[in-house]
Amino acid sequence: FFLVRYDTIMEGVGCDRLTANFAAARIDAAFRVSDEESCAMARRLLRDEGLFVGGSAAMNCVGVLRAAEVLPPGSTIVTVLCDGGQRYLHSVWREERRREGESCAQCG
Repeated sequence: FFLVRYDTIMEGVGCDRLTANFAAARIDAAFRVSDEESCAMARRLLRDEGLFVGGSAAMNCVGVLRAAEVLPPGSTIVTVLCDGGQRYLHSVWREERRREGESCAQCG
């Protein structure tokens, strides 16, 4: 029997990660972001903005785009690019070194 502990290749997030400060926070909404979406956003940020971010920062940016879709025009959205790509060379950025056709989840 094999138990998968995490539901993502991204470090520090996942189904079993709930810190005390987060548990006490007032959350209005949340978005589920797949590994594939996070990997695609990280590549987009590097290609279009020159930002070499990690998976958590990329997840935040996916969330920003989703929030922008549902908030009224003119709303202000702020996020933090909380990690760099260097820590994700064997997960998020490994996809760039593999053959075509594999999903990002398979690169972890």
